[in-house]
Amino acid sequence: MWSRRRKGFLALAGALLLALSACYVPDNFKSEIRLGRTGDYAIAFWGDLIWAPLYRDIQKNSIPAAEIPTKVAEIQKDLQRDSHFKKVESLGKGRFRVEYQREGHLDDNDMVTFVRRNAIIIQIVSKPDGRVIVNGHTMKPSEAQQATTLGLDVKGEFRIVADGLVKEHNASEVKPFGRYQVYIWTIQNAFSPPPHFVMQREGVWPSQKQEQK
Repeated sequence: MWSRRRKGFLALAGALLLALSACYVPDNFKSEIRLGRTGDYAIAFWGDLIWAPLYRDIQKNSIPAAEIPTKVAEIQKDLQRDSHFKKVESLGKGRFRVEYQREGHLDDNDMVTFVRRNAIIIQIVSKPDGRVIVNGHTMKPSEAQQATTLGLDVKGEFRIVADGLVKEHNASEVKPFGRYQVYIWTIQNAFSPPPHFVMQREGVWPSQKQEQK
């Protein structure tokens, strides 16, 4: 993942940072997706998730100190509802150290998201024509600037390990690993461009009409 003032990376679920309505910001993380040629997948995330609304309110002193522990407990409980979170530890100021593990199989028309569908950081979509598409969600440059002004950082490393036919990607580095290829993005800040990756599932081939789209 990346470094330049383009569209920002991993992000705040399409909401303006000023609103901060449902926004987790990842930081100090390593994340990996494994994609098998037949549609098997696994997602792992180790690092920090920052609940931006609470972080903002604390930074701006707009929340009474006595209310902060209750807010933190509510967010922690909300994350722990998802059994794929193996660890959720509060680090203070709306920051949580987490470990997330999930695996499954993609059918012809599936969508898998992290953190969840109303707060997307990474999304995997499988199509009936056999494509498996991985995208990171983005911030506009103005939103990334607001995040930076508040002291919200976005740093980490994202990898996709795949053994299928890769049709598109914008990884900054690719390394072989046995019969797999490892696609690596280094995220340097909130302005880093989002990851994009497309793989063709084995045994499902797009029609000529679909290829022309």
